[in-house]
Parts: sequence; C-alpha cells; structure tokens
Amino acid sequence: MSKRGNHEGTILKRKKCEECNKIISTSGKDELLVCSNCKSMLPDEYTWFGQLTVGVDPKTGKSKRRSFYDKRRKDLVEKMKKVQNEISKGKYTEPSKMKFTVWLDKWLQSYKKGNLKPSTYDSYENRINVHIKPDLGEIPIEKLQTHMIQDFYNKKLRSGKEDSKGVLSARSVRHLHTIICSSLDQAVQDGLLQINVAKSAKPPIVRRKKMNTMSLDDLVKFVNSVKTDKHYATYIIAITTGLRRGELLGLCWDCVDLDNGTISIERQLLVLKEGVVLDDGTKSKLSRRKVTLTDDGIKALNKHKAKQDGLKKMLTDVGYIDNNLVFSRDDGSFLDPREFTKRFQRNLEKAGLPKIRLHDLRHTHASLLLEKDLHPKIVQDRLGHSSITTTLDIYSHISPGLQKKASDSLKGIFSDKSETSVELLKDK
Repeated sequence: MSKRGNHEGTILKRKKCEECNKIISTSGKDELLVCSNCKSMLPDEYTWFGQLTVGVDPKTGKSKRRSFYDKRRKDLVEKMKKVQNEISKGKYTEPSKMKFTVWLDKWLQSYKKGNLKPSTYDSYENRINVHIKPDLGEIPIEKLQTHMIQDFYNKKLRSGKEDSKGVLSARSVRHLHTIICSSLDQAVQDGLLQINVAKSAKPPIVRRKKMNTMSLDDLVKFVNSVKTDKHYATYIIAITTGLRRGELLGLCWDCVDLDNGTISIERQLLVLKEGVVLDDGTKSKLSRRKVTLTDDGIKALNKHKAKQDGLKKMLTDVGYIDNNLVFSRDDGSFLDPREFTKRFQRNLEKAGLPKIRLHDLRHTHASLLLEKDLHPKIVQDRLGHSSITTTLDIYSHISPGLQKKASDSLKGIFSDKSETSVELLKDK
C-alpha cells in the first residue's frame, strides 16, 4: 500500500473468506481468487474499502484516518470526495463528534429541502424539533444504539403530548421512525456510519381506526341545517365530490366548467410554517384529475358564483383580494383550513349530529358510491387515489350492506342446480 499525501485516500477491494472469515484486500490489480491466509477459493462478491486522512490527533500528533465502505467503487469515491471538499472548506466534523441534532439539520437542508413537498418538509422539521431532538439530539451519531431508539419510541407512546391523553399515536411514532431511519440511511451512504441501528428497532403496529361516515339521513339533516350558511356551496361540493380539504379550499374558477358540469383538481391550499399557501400541485400524480359534478353541485356553484361576483363588485374599491378562488373569505383571501374544519364541526353540533372530521365527508362520499354498486375503479378516479388497491383497502369494510348484497347475489346458485340434477335423475 503506497503512502499518500495529506487528505489523499487509499482504496482497496475486499473479500471475506468463507473458510477462515479473514478479510482479504487488494489495491485492485489482484483479482482476489484465493485467500492468502488459508488458500481457499474466495467468493465472487466483494466490497470496496477506502481510508482518508482527515486531521491530526492533538494528543499523539498522529494522523487521523476515516474509513469508508461501499459496494461500488464509484460511490465510494464520491463519498471520499465529498469529505475532502468539506475538509478543504474547513466545514468537516468528525462522525464521532457529530451530534444527531447536527446531522438531522444537515440531512433536512441538504437532502430533503427541495425533494419534499413544502407541507411534508414542515411536518418533518416539526417532528424533529418537537420530538426527536429533545430526546436523541445530543447523542453523537456514532454512539446511537438500537435500544436508545427503541426506548424513545416506547416513551413517546406513553407521553408524547400529541392529544388530550398526553401520548403519541402508533401512527405518529411510526412517522418518527421513518424520519430517523431515513436520516441514518443517508449517514450510512455518506460514510458517516457503517450500519443503520434504527433498522433493528421495532416501531409500533398501526391498528386501523374505525372510520366515521355519515348516513344518508344524517347528510340530508346536515344540508338542511346549513342552507343559510355562507359556506353552503362548499359543503355541497365536499359531500358530492369527495375532494380533500386542501383540494376543496384551493379550487379556482379557472378549473370549474359549469357548462359541462366538471371541475379539474390542479391545486391545493396548504397550511405551512409561514401560513396558508396556494400550491400549484396536488398530493400525487393521480390526484390531478377531472371530477364530474352532480346536479346539486352545479346548482350550488351557480348561486355561489352570483353571490361572490356581487360581493366582489361591492368590495373592489376597499381592497378585494382576487385570488380567483371558488371558496374564500368575503374579501377574497384564503380560508384557513383549520378554522373551516372547526366551523364545519360547530354546524354539526347545531344540527344535533356527532362530531366528525371534514375529511370524513370524503369517506362518506366514497361509501355512498360503493353502496350504489359503483365500480371501485370509478370511485378511485373520483377520489384521486394512487391505485385501486388503496380504494379497496380503505373502503371495503365500511359498508356492511355491501357484504349482504354480495351474499344475496349468490343465493340459490347450488340449490337450483341440485334440484335440476335430481329431476334429471328421476327422468332416467
């Protein structure tokens, strides 16, 4: 192995002998066919190993070397070049000294910002700052162990302070696991760690919650109770289209075709750290879709538009904010999705109906369609699910009537044939 200058690296090909368990290395010229220790044939599989001088130990005066591992030489070289670049700029931090909080910030900024949707990024940042950093942030990433992460999950299930009971849900703890696991995966890829200890931790199993939907009778009762509410049309569209809250409140008039009775879902209203934002995008590729309106929906939107146009003329001189939104505040500004949900729930209470989420109107819409024997593929298209599997998985259990219809459709299929067979035998 030849000596290199400061910050220059050494790269070796490595194989592990299956007979003596020794690691056999070469600079690349030797094909590593036979173990130099026990003379057994070596396996075909190999990895790449690199070392880099990253500084000098102040106590001993000796060079500090850092090791890198990868299956591909090209990826190993990239890792080493990245560290060399950090050293040359004076930004390098030794993995043994880098705290998890520092790495999480770096991971968010370098690998997630720009690759995640703004709402998802805000969610990651909030979970990291509120939950992960206070418990695990001060631990150096090389010192993190599986049991520490497992203890963290167990603690959050006992006292996470997310809801009125003071605990995090199993789903929320799994979100934390996703963040921790993903960040440590990147640390492994960057050569900061050899293994991801979070992969051995056991996050809680998420149990499916009972889905809340409204019966047709309750829907009629609710609609009758909000006929004079200024957001009447918003509720009608939510019920008859199954739009997500962000899609509903982010709907603009350029996506509404009242002549043909359709709306196009192209935007969503998001609640971000900086406030409420209209995003020119949708939850997924298939969320961008065209939805056919019902006659009630068309009628409600026509009346709503006439009222909105009148209000716009009245307020133009005093500062109407024209965002071209279908559903907005009186001055044209964004409706706060959280406040709109609270208003919806107050209206439920006034109507004497059980409290549900606004999102449950979407579940109600889907269940009513399935109860009408509409093909699940059509339901998937209306809801903008990424696959029909998602639709079937979410809604197959919410309508007991569907099971009854399924069993009724098979009634008598054997008894009729059996009777026919008996008659034929008698004739013989």
